[in-house]
Amino acid sequence: MSSLRGRLVCTVIALAALGMVIVDAASIVALQVYFRDRADTWLTDTKTRLAQAIGHTSVVVTRNDVSVLLQPGYVVTLFDPQGRVLVQTPVVDSLGNPAAPPTLPAVVGKDFAATPTTLPSAGGPQYRTLMFNLGTDVRYAQPNGPPVAIGSALLAESLDPTDDALSKLMVFELLATLVALAGIGLLSFVVLKVGLQPLRDMARTARRIAAGEVHQRIDAPNEGAEVGQVVVALNEAFDARQQSEERLRRFVADASHELRTPLTTIRGWAEMHQHGLAGEELTALSLSRIQQESARMQELVGDLLLLAQLDQQHEPVSERVDLGRLAADAVADARVTAPQREIRTLVRGRTVVCGDENRLREVLQNLISNALVHTPSGTEIDVRVTGDHARVELVVADNGPGMDEATAGRVFERFFRADQARSPGTGGTGLGLSIVRSIVAAHGGAVDLVTRPGEGSVFTVRLSSGSWETAVSRTGLAGDNEGEGRVQ
Repeated sequence: MSSLRGRLVCTVIALAALGMVIVDAASIVALQVYFRDRADTWLTDTKTRLAQAIGHTSVVVTRNDVSVLLQPGYVVTLFDPQGRVLVQTPVVDSLGNPAAPPTLPAVVGKDFAATPTTLPSAGGPQYRTLMFNLGTDVRYAQPNGPPVAIGSALLAESLDPTDDALSKLMVFELLATLVALAGIGLLSFVVLKVGLQPLRDMARTARRIAAGEVHQRIDAPNEGAEVGQVVVALNEAFDARQQSEERLRRFVADASHELRTPLTTIRGWAEMHQHGLAGEELTALSLSRIQQESARMQELVGDLLLLAQLDQQHEPVSERVDLGRLAADAVADARVTAPQREIRTLVRGRTVVCGDENRLREVLQNLISNALVHTPSGTEIDVRVTGDHARVELVVADNGPGMDEATAGRVFERFFRADQARSPGTGGTGLGLSIVRSIVAAHGGAVDLVTRPGEGSVFTVRLSSGSWETAVSRTGLAGDNEGEGRVQ
């Protein structure tokens, strides 16, 4: 069967059949052993009773003396001292019908059937036999001759009743097994049909989602069961896919909107210049605005390309980078571009990390640029890099106006601008902090923001430290240690 339900039903039936066969075989073997042990016990007890009866009644034994002690299905054979058969009691089955006697050799040895032994018969049942010695004083009275000495006697119990009981048991167990397997197969089919219903619901819902009904979800009957866990996982996957598509559509819409503004500006100034509507002064202004908007659009396209590359989750370049040195370089650049701003830097400890130097440099530039652009001119900015054997922390803090909780929760979103919350009139692509988060995540780190209105903002980047045992950071070479820092 190709269906999962059919394969499971066949597997259940096969396992149940195997288990039943093992149990049936074990019960038959156990019963056979029990019957065999019971026959051996009877032989031993009868041997004792016969020896005692013969020893106390007469030293001359007739056939009747022995026959009266036996039930149907039991046989006694007497042997002379040389091991030849003298006489054998009549052989009948449990119903009193004549039966074949056990097959005996012409002359038996002293060790023949000394312990309970199974002997066949000529076309009849098998016998469980036991032979024992009667001594030299017991004689057998022949019907037509003088008494002769008896050397030994052989007791035999027919195993025909046992074999008959075992045969009936096997037939009964076979029928019971077939009925049980049929019931198990039917019950398994019904149970699996109900149990696999959620899987059919999953397939049906997945097809509807693939057809465009993206809001469809699967009902989880029991989230604790295995099928329920699969349902929950699929619903989470569907939610993630829908959210991803919504983010993609929003990203495309935002990117289109951001690109439309500079393109519209460039087109307007170009058409004005093309139609000769601008004088010399206005022509110079149009060329300047076209250049500005082109640069803005180039920056936006570059940021979008970088985010696309980061979204592909490529492994960053792995090289040893001194984050303290990068911070010092970034602060020096910022002081040149904003000489009126007070920017302090502190580097302490081992600040070497493994990563892409250009990307980490961009993290620093974006965080410092964000603080410069979105805070008033008198705002102080602190850049701190501290590290130990385990991790390195980069902190960019300002004492500006800060942000409210709603704004702070969205600053890492793409194209989100907090201009009005921090300093109205400023702008940008709205991708800087999103790029920071993507680069830090690609390096296995984390970035967070702590801010409150009127209390400034603190951006903290945490990265795993490089292997300081195999290489010495440039900060260390400058004479720094974990207890000392350098302030610039």
